Amino acid sequence: MNSTKTATLSLWVTLTCLVGFGMFVMKNQVQTLESELNRINRSIQDDIKSIHVLKAEWSHLNSPSRLRQLAGKHIFLNQVRPEQIINYSALPFNYQADSADRKLLARRNINSQAARNKELKKLVKAQR
Repeated sequence: MNSTKTATLSLWVTLTCLVGFGMFVMKNQVQTLESELNRINRSIQDDIKSIHVLKAEWSHLNSPSRLRQLAGKHIFLNQVRPEQIINYSALPFNYQADSADRKLLARRNINSQAARNKELKKLVKAQR
């Protein structure tokens, strides 16, 4: 009877020590994870504050009155006159045909320069 009491007592003491040690290890892991979580949350808050400051700076830098003032100070443009506005068809057309266009024109048997220029214009418009 004495040996069973001793075995039972030693089993309970061993289990108590194991549970105590397990609780100690788990407590340390929880504390480590909580400190890491707090560090991450502080970092997130700092990033949110930085983003807020950057948005305020961006809205200041992009204010229309400031941009108008800077454009007037640094960009020297005159008002557009009506005679400066022309139609696309009035632009001079100096297009050099690449090899694919030349092959296409050769297949179509276009020989005269005027017909070639007209066909090249069509090709350019089609490519856009």
